[in-house]
This record gives sequence, structure tokens and C-alpha cells, in this order.
Amino acid sequence: MSVARSNFTALDHFWKNWRMVFPRCHYAGCASGQAGWRRLLRRHMGVRLRDAWYCTPQCFEMAARQIFTRMANAIDRQNSVTHRIPLALLMLSRGQLTQEQLLSALRAQRSAGRYKIGYWLEELGFATEQQVTSALALQWGCPVFALSAEAEPSCARMLPVCMMEFFQMMPVHYVKGMRVLYVGFCEKIEYTVLYAIEQMLDCRTQPCLVGRRALKSVLERIRLKPHPSELVFERLADAAEMARITRSYVLKLGAEAVRAVACGVYVWLRLEAGQNSMSLLFRALATEGTQSSEIREESPIRG
Repeated sequence: MSVARSNFTALDHFWKNWRMVFPRCHYAGCASGQAGWRRLLRRHMGVRLRDAWYCTPQCFEMAARQIFTRMANAIDRQNSVTHRIPLALLMLSRGQLTQEQLLSALRAQRSAGRYKIGYWLEELGFATEQQVTSALALQWGCPVFALSAEAEPSCARMLPVCMMEFFQMMPVHYVKGMRVLYVGFCEKIEYTVLYAIEQMLDCRTQPCLVGRRALKSVLERIRLKPHPSELVFERLADAAEMARITRSYVLKLGAEAVRAVACGVYVWLRLEAGQNSMSLLFRALATEGTQSSEIREESPIRG
């Protein structure tokens, strides 16, 4: 009985190791990669997408097309988290604003048709940047990070520039030993984006608030530098086109694995080839009611 059990255990271990070393193609329509001997021949040719292995570029492209379709639909369903207390009302309750100042800022905002209320409070001289940032920190229950306008954080390049600009955010500190990334925002905390960053970079994130002018200054300097490992595609036709482009860059880079997340208005891909990586970002097609980050508002008095 013990010999039979030992043989069964050995066979079970062999089968598990076989599936790990020679995985089965995850694409349901694969016509060539299911047989064991074919998997043996193709094991160095395949690529992983979201932890699933695909034996050929054709299988990868078809699977990517299905995944991108689902991700694009998920982007349409994403909703922003509403604040507990609108920024202007919070500052009003703390005696940092008068009713007349608030009404003047609201009129300026409506007339211009863009920017958050905090921006207009600063521009009109009714509040300092420090006051607005501190109020935002109270609103979101997050600390304030003193971001220098003269120095780029060493971890700033961990995220694509276009995402940092769209969401008005930036990595400000990275604790490598604990794999914790502190991400500073100057308008509002985007928790769906933080979750996407955790999935993509295999880390934990902690949000904080930073000054608007300091963030703008650092982003402008970063934007002027070359970004060879970041490509952005705006207004693509459909998921099929996204899949074709991704396949092309997978082959060009010799990527072994591809990570993919829906991140705000973007589908963000990270192609990994050994120690090298490249980010591809596909901007989702605009849908009715979609607005730019400059004029996103749930209420005229929200921050």
C-alpha cells in the first residue's frame, strides 16, 4: 500500500512539474499547442499575458483581443469615488473662506468652464496652495508630502508620463525593501488607479497630497525628456487593433510576459523581456459624458 502511495505521489509531482515547465496554451481556440510534444517544442516561443501562457503570436493576439474588449468595457463602467465633504464647504466650515469669496470663485469657475474649485481659490487670492492642499488632505484622510518643485523624485519614472499628467499624480517615494510606493496627487485620490499600479508593479501603494504648482513644475521637466520605453496610442479603432499592435511590439522586444490593467481612460500594458520593459498605453475611445481631467466635476463646489 505504501509503495502504491509513493508511486502515486511521484506521478502527481511529475504531472505538476510537467504542467509548470510545459504549460498548456490558454487560448481556447488553439489548434496546435495542446499536445504535449508540441508544447515541448514551443515552450521557448510563447508569451504570458496576465499569468496565462499562449504558445504562438497568433494565439496571443486572439486572447489579447478578447481581454482588451473586456477591459475597454470595464473602463466605461469605472466611477469616481465621491468625497465625504466638498472641498469648498470644508474650507468654509474651517473659517478659511467667506461666503462671498466662495461665490466669486464659483462664478469664475463657471465662466471659464474648467479647473477645480481649489485652483480658482488660489488664483483669486482667497487661499494659499498650502491651505488648499491641507484641506484636500483632510478631505481624503491622507498626509501631505512636501514635493520640491526643483527636484524630480528618484522613483518618478516608475509610471508613464501620460498617466501622471492625466491624473495629476506622481510617485514621490519608494520603499524598496517593503515594496511600498507613495503616490502624490494634487486634485483627488484615484483609488482605481492606485489598484492598477499595485497590479502592474507588484507593490503596495500609499496615497498622499502634494502641491499643485510643485507637481506641475516637475511634470513639465519630465515631459521634456525622452521616454523610449513608453508609447501612447490615442483614439484607436477597437480591441483588434490594440491586439495587433501589442503582438507587433511583443515580437519586436522579444517579450516573455505582458501585464495588462485598465487604468482610468487607459489600457496600460507592460511588456517584460528579462531586465528590460516597455509600457504601451491605449487611450479608450471617448464615450458620451467623458471629459478631460481639467473639467471633471461632480459638483461645482467639490475639490
